[in-house]
Amino acid sequence: MARAATRVAAIVAFLGVVAISADGWAIMRRHDVPDSEYVVPADAYPAVVDLLEPGDCLATLVAPRWLLTAAHCAADVPSPHAVDVGSERVGVEGVVCHPAYRGWDDDLALVRLEEPVAGVTPVPLYRDRDEVGQTVLFVGRGDHGTGEEGQVRAQYDGLTREATNTVHAADDLWLEFVFHSPDDPEVTAREGISGDGDSGGPALVATPTGPYVVGVSSWQDADDPNVGFYGVHEYYTRVSSYTEFLDETTGPEWDGKLRPCPAEDDGGCSAAPSPHPRHVSTFVLLALLFVVRRRRPQRR
Repeated sequence: MARAATRVAAIVAFLGVVAISADGWAIMRRHDVPDSEYVVPADAYPAVVDLLEPGDCLATLVAPRWLLTAAHCAADVPSPHAVDVGSERVGVEGVVCHPAYRGWDDDLALVRLEEPVAGVTPVPLYRDRDEVGQTVLFVGRGDHGTGEEGQVRAQYDGLTREATNTVHAADDLWLEFVFHSPDDPEVTAREGISGDGDSGGPALVATPTGPYVVGVSSWQDADDPNVGFYGVHEYYTRVSSYTEFLDETTGPEWDGKLRPCPAEDDGGCSAAPSPHPRHVSTFVLLALLFVVRRRRPQRR
């Protein structure tokens, strides 16, 4: 997997699209399928939670008091904070970050709620190692656009969308997806990818007993100016590689210790184009990117 990809979104914005905010995009879909085929009711996924604010990081209820998300999103959870899970407003007690997370790999964290959620059924974790070739469902609540238009023409309307994709490859850390164009033989009926603002959201796989969380949205390979366009590769943290950590934390063996994720100054990463939060000013983001001039893939 690439580890040296250009921050294309910032460059594109600098070259003439500065009116586009740093908020980026969410579900990017096939241009030949109506958007209405992707839109679902707002309450279709009560266990999928807006973690920071609407359109800025997602999390999934995986136990009555626990939300699963990306570590680079959990690093931005303020204190005090509360989230809406279904119809309930629940306070956040704190974060338990994966102990190996240092800003990129092992991009996984759990958010502990102040009290159990009674009205929403948690989504179980996928534990098998047969993900490659399976069709998954992405959920997004940010901007939307098509694979022909990419990030720069994305629009925001606050609706919830879902899209399908197929697990292209897997290693110990990541599940890899490709945004196929309509003429690609591997394209799915509602092909899409997630994007900026949907970090931490789930990839769901259907089983005879219902949906399971198979991956957690982390980053997108932006080696060329392809952010949000057909052909881009997307990576989700592979849940089946972390079940021991997740079980120990959400179960009775948890030691009761909260462990915040490292902030940006400590080597962490935020919820938007790497490495700054999506709510940072576009102009501040661009200035920092061009001063530092590092090359790495895009966080969302």
